[in-house]
Amino acid sequence: MANKPAVSSGLAQPADWNAGDQNLLSATLSATPAQRMAWLEEALQVAYASGALKPRRLIEKEEWEGMSSLPH
Repeated sequence: MANKPAVSSGLAQPADWNAGDQNLLSATLSATPAQRMAWLEEALQVAYASGALKPRRLIEKEEWEGMSSLPH
């Protein structure tokens, strides 16, 4: 039986937690802000290219400020 990897966070992991999950978590938590932004930009490109997200138009500052003054 393989030993479970040590978890530095001290959080209990589910019984089906494996080394692959631990590696993904470690890589995600150790990513720099620049790496996270690069990942997000790439994910958005894939989402737009696949049609999962539709392009949005930019709104002007006046339009944005006008939205905040609308009654809720």
